[in-house]
Amino acid sequence: MVSVPKEWRVWLWDEGEKAPLEKIIYRILTYGRFEDIRRVYKMYPKETYELAFRYPDIKRGVRFWIKVWHDEGED
Repeated sequence: MVSVPKEWRVWLWDEGEKAPLEKIIYRILTYGRFEDIRRVYKMYPKETYELAFRYPDIKRGVRFWIKVWHDEGED
């Protein structure tokens, strides 16, 4: 369980102040804005990269940017 930033709680309506990390990342990748996706990647690069390519319903554009950031070595 990880603390959910206040601005992300809109996408985690079924959780309180803490939520499983995988759920947070998945919801941000699915519903978040570009800035939110970049932020979650910077916070949890390895987990975000793995999750983005594990779920086929993550949009292709989201996967593209995560791959670019990963290949650039951005942490």
